[in-house]
Amino acid sequence: MPRDTMPLIPVSSRALAYAALICTTALWGSNGVVSRALMDTIPPLVMAAARWVVVFVALLPLVWSERHALARSLRRDWKLLVALTLLGGAPQTMLVYSGLAASTAIHLGLLNSTIPVFIILISWGWYARRPTRLESIGLPISLVGVVLILAHGDLRSLVQLQFNHGDLLMLGAVLVWAVYTLRLKQRPQSLSLFAFVFALALIGNLLTLPFAALQWVQAGGVHFGTREWLGLLYVGTVATLVPAILFSYGVERVGAVRAGILIHLMPVFSSVFAALFIGEKLFPYHAAGFVLVAGGAILGCLRPEPVLSSQATTKT
Repeated sequence: MPRDTMPLIPVSSRALAYAALICTTALWGSNGVVSRALMDTIPPLVMAAARWVVVFVALLPLVWSERHALARSLRRDWKLLVALTLLGGAPQTMLVYSGLAASTAIHLGLLNSTIPVFIILISWGWYARRPTRLESIGLPISLVGVVLILAHGDLRSLVQLQFNHGDLLMLGAVLVWAVYTLRLKQRPQSLSLFAFVFALALIGNLLTLPFAALQWVQAGGVHFGTREWLGLLYVGTVATLVPAILFSYGVERVGAVRAGILIHLMPVFSSVFAALFIGEKLFPYHAAGFVLVAGGAILGCLRPEPVLSSQATTKT
């Protein structure tokens, strides 16, 4: 069936997809708070690998019934799965954590806010998809809100930001994630979302565990107490596994560009969680930034793209 004749997804499905994407950004926002606390005792490569080991173990019983489909897909689609793992799995997480260890949380938030910009620019240059008028208006509004929050209400402070090699690593991770978001629609449709994320976790662990083991040895071992185990359990399941499923679900139903625009909400949730759990204070500029971020994101998502239903995509 030609692509332009396939049905649009129902409005109720789009609403559910947007809810899933907003929940995704909230969980990713919480990940920054927990991961930053864990990095005091766990080296970045070890933590990134451990995060995806938790995902692997948590999904194993859920995808056991799909083991034959997984084996077939790993044989048939291994090049695609390896590419998606490099872009959005454990290797990308290692890049983020390595950069974060040499930089600051404010820089990570600032760089994460550029993901929607990269998605729109790449989709424009790579897929010849011009941004819509609403996206062209909403994206800058949302970006101003993010910058206002990160600059603590004083835009002059941005001039004083100095970028180091950690910032460059995180910028690379941001760019890689933007490409992953655009390539996500190509994931093997023979696998459920759970099985797909399991495949990413399996391949990612094979690629990254040797590097994590080397850093473990260089660090003279790592002590895992109750705090570390609970933190990794949260990061691996609530902040990685659940968002990975919800993000894939949302991208398939509303498109990569609109899913990317909603990433602007991540610094909003990060600020709220930081205030609630690590004692940081909220100020009037936070409220102004929240309004701009949310308003710009909603504006950019008002006009739906002709995205295919999940049932239709399996027939291509």
